[in-house]
Amino acid sequence: MPVADKSSMHQPLTGGDLFVTLPDGRRLGFAEYGDPHGVPIFGLHGTPGSRRMFRLAHEAACDLNIRLIAPERPGFGVSCHHRGRDLASYAGDLTHFANALGIDRFAVAGVSGGAPYAAACAAILVERVTALGLISPIGPMAGFEEPPPIGPGHYFAFRLAPKLTPLMAGIFGIGRLAFLHAPDLIFALLLSRAAPSDRAILRRPDVRRNLLAGVAEGCRPGIAASLQDMRIFSRPWNVPFEDIRAPAFLWQGLGDRNVPVSAALRLGHLIPRCRIRRIEGAGHYWIFDNIGAVLQEIAETANSGSGLAA
Repeated sequence: MPVADKSSMHQPLTGGDLFVTLPDGRRLGFAEYGDPHGVPIFGLHGTPGSRRMFRLAHEAACDLNIRLIAPERPGFGVSCHHRGRDLASYAGDLTHFANALGIDRFAVAGVSGGAPYAAACAAILVERVTALGLISPIGPMAGFEEPPPIGPGHYFAFRLAPKLTPLMAGIFGIGRLAFLHAPDLIFALLLSRAAPSDRAILRRPDVRRNLLAGVAEGCRPGIAASLQDMRIFSRPWNVPFEDIRAPAFLWQGLGDRNVPVSAALRLGHLIPRCRIRRIEGAGHYWIFDNIGAVLQEIAETANSGSGLAA
């Protein structure tokens, strides 16, 4: 296990939040849930999102003896913006982050927009990642001779809008203001476009509070990080998925309206020996009802001693 660099160790922010200072001076915010002595899993939030989006997993992580650590990407929440970031650079950030916490090997679990970053970490940090979990992931949609089939709404969001920066900035700017100042309005919009199976989940008071608070905190500093994510997702990822050796799992609801299902499943097919779980009728927010089972499977695999897939 590496010796933690005391100059970069996590320190409290106002309200008990935590951060690590990276070698280039940037601050990376995070939160911890579950058992502080448990199996380490880095939970990577969606877009937009923040360290607070894993708060609902605290009790399950405690019960399962999991140390669930939720770092933010640059530009979200309390993390400093990184103008030139991409999937590979975030793997570098996570390396320094893990070193600062004194963690040698760890599992990564990415939800939605966090999944591309989780997959990149598993591909680049081959000797350190013990298990990979991808939950309702955004999958690659560019760089293929035959792009995955996606509907017009997803084509606009993930292929067209990222090329039209003023348009995308306007959309995200309005969304940010709504999350910060009109949460009831934005939540009604989320419900109206959610899959039928998602609506009962979203109406749970704890889910509603967690979702709105997590997204609001993520976009509080501005929209630059969300715009970065969408541009990154829309172009070729240039990630060596074939190098991934950690046991990998992908959970995808076939009724998901938030991400293109075909692209999500393609991501699983690009990863060697990835165990793909197609969930009939489930939507994007299926994870809120199943976080315990997902964390348990990731933790048991990471803690099995095999470390790397055969």
